[in-house]
Amino acid sequence: MKQRQKQHELVKKIVLIGLFTALTTVFSLIKIPIMGVTVKIDLPVVVIGAAVLGPIAGAWLTVIPTIITFFLGEAALFMTYSPLGTILTLVLKGLLAGFFAGLIYKMFSKKHPIGAMTWAAVAAPVINSGVFMLGCYLFIWDELVALAAEKSVSIAVLLLGLVIINFILELLICLIVCPALLRVIRMATKKNNSGNSSKK
Repeated sequence: MKQRQKQHELVKKIVLIGLFTALTTVFSLIKIPIMGVTVKIDLPVVVIGAAVLGPIAGAWLTVIPTIITFFLGEAALFMTYSPLGTILTLVLKGLLAGFFAGLIYKMFSKKHPIGAMTWAAVAAPVINSGVFMLGCYLFIWDELVALAAEKSVSIAVLLLGLVIINFILELLICLIVCPALLRVIRMATKKNNSGNSSKK
């Protein structure tokens, strides 16, 4: 009986990983122009997937969106400056954001599920943008300073357009969407569990 239950849980997890992978892939292709910045909406799906499936799955869910970024040439400017630095930065920012979102939710969800989701929703964009900024500083800072000078703006203004506005919008989207989706998932799970109990 326990063996069958374990197999059922494993199959269920594999199906959910496949579902969330498909969702992050689709959502990574959707771009919404806001305030002159193009924002992707796949990060909330990563956060929810990390909460439902755990930190490792959360990290995995960022892999295909990252590959799509390279495939569509969205990192072309940075690749001309530092190919290796760009690859490391984009891969790590996704992996770490997904992993720590799942880890934070796992650590605090038993006592405060909504609070845990809120902190996970904050952590993902903070880590995502933070690692990107760190990568810019380590690998292409001189090039960015030169680009800012070429455009006759300060490096702060350039970063405002490249990172900060995008970070604020990602943070707001995650904070609005993730706790709401968690409530829906928890309600659906409770209904499913009560339905199974009544059948027994």
